[in-house]
Amino acid sequence: MKNLLCIFMGGDRNLEDAFSAVQKLSVNFIIKCYVTKAGTKIIGIDRIKRELQGIEIITGNGENVDPHKMSLWADVLVIPVLTLNGLSKIVSLMPDSVHINIVIGALEKGIPVIVSRDSIFCSCYPEPLPNSALFRKVENMISELKSLGITVSTGKRLAEDVLRVCDMVGYKITYSSAGKVLDDGSKIKVTTTSAGKIIDTSEVIVTQSSAGKVFAGKISKFEGILEDICPAFQSGAECSSCGKCVERKKMSTEAVVQAGANRIGAYDVKEIKKEIARLIDHTLLKANATQEEIVKLCDEAKKYGFASVCVNPAYVSLCKQLLKDSNVKVCTVIGFPLGATTPTVKAIEAKEAIANGADEVDMVINIGALKSGNYQLVLDDIKAVREATRGKILKVIIETAYLTKEEKIKACELAKEAGADFVKTSTGFGPSGATAEDVALMRSVVGPRIGVKASGGIRSFEDAVKMIQAGATRIGASASVAIVRGEQAKTQY
Repeated sequence: MKNLLCIFMGGDRNLEDAFSAVQKLSVNFIIKCYVTKAGTKIIGIDRIKRELQGIEIITGNGENVDPHKMSLWADVLVIPVLTLNGLSKIVSLMPDSVHINIVIGALEKGIPVIVSRDSIFCSCYPEPLPNSALFRKVENMISELKSLGITVSTGKRLAEDVLRVCDMVGYKITYSSAGKVLDDGSKIKVTTTSAGKIIDTSEVIVTQSSAGKVFAGKISKFEGILEDICPAFQSGAECSSCGKCVERKKMSTEAVVQAGANRIGAYDVKEIKKEIARLIDHTLLKANATQEEIVKLCDEAKKYGFASVCVNPAYVSLCKQLLKDSNVKVCTVIGFPLGATTPTVKAIEAKEAIANGADEVDMVINIGALKSGNYQLVLDDIKAVREATRGKILKVIIETAYLTKEEKIKACELAKEAGADFVKTSTGFGPSGATAEDVALMRSVVGPRIGVKASGGIRSFEDAVKMIQAGATRIGASASVAIVRGEQAKTQY
């Protein structure tokens, strides 16, 4: 078994989740817990020993604790209780205490580090509002943690994320309508048909039913599946393979998508059109857009459940106010549509947009610099905006219509190197928009961990499906309503 070292700092939020996660992990790891002086005072050593019975507890009051030896002992480092003080010191690499030295030692050694962010803010005060300066500062530090290679989780997901990062599968899964959980967790055993056939393998590739749901690779926990019983199911009846799981088993479908599935097979596409809405940035970027049109855009986004509204920076504050009681994000554009402003100007524009409430930023690269072979300028350009948008989603528009295949590949590589969250095909103001071929190329370059946004010229449900099948994980369109209604729009974007 691998060695897992836990560090409990002095936080006091969601401690039950933290203790539960460590107990779950004790099945798979040999665990030692180091409790800082603040943790001993705030959480209490007696409570920690009571909650984590059978696990070795080391306190921060000892004089003989060697952080170097502790980090060498560990195969994985987990911080179930991360405080604001601890976060700032890790980000600053400030080796002024045993626990920070342990973290730095783990980073130097290259072992996985996973932290739970639940206790960053003290329970003495309400958590800061998302638009506050304190919240934005902390999100920036969280992004810096991730840039160090640290996985940021929550108490509820902590055990799952540790097993995933360590490439250990130990969950029990069922797809049968009877809801039976199968076997001991040492290997995944999955019932895929009513005949009850069991597949037992560490490298799981499963095809479930005639609906054609395909999953490749190792499978982790699918929350919501066990209790998600089809309303058409009658006790003793077998699945009729109606192909309407998207409609009748929404929790299962959503869990599968969140787990990484790119496609969901079904016979009835009525509900799929609604599901696609969650992938769409509902867009209005024309120069003569009025405030009334922006209000309508936000109303439509709330009605259909689009991922975001994408507007020019002048309308970010208005959209944030209109969407404050919804799950719809506010996206804006930077250096738009030419991309020919300087990195400094783009960074300032991005900072102001985020201060006004933007959740996501779509920036245009310096297209001329790319075509001139000045790749360092392009990289610096993206990095400047990345630094200004820490904690927010950054999408990099490469404007494929102007680029050769080699230039498209290079643009995607530079965006990936700079730490972008997405690459995006087009502004919608170029000579042409997205193509399935470009989306597939971009996906092949950036791999599975970076999003691909297809935008420009997507005017129907069929257009959107082609882009998703090619590898797009977000769609930019002004024809969003027509897409989810299954109609053909005549808009230019």
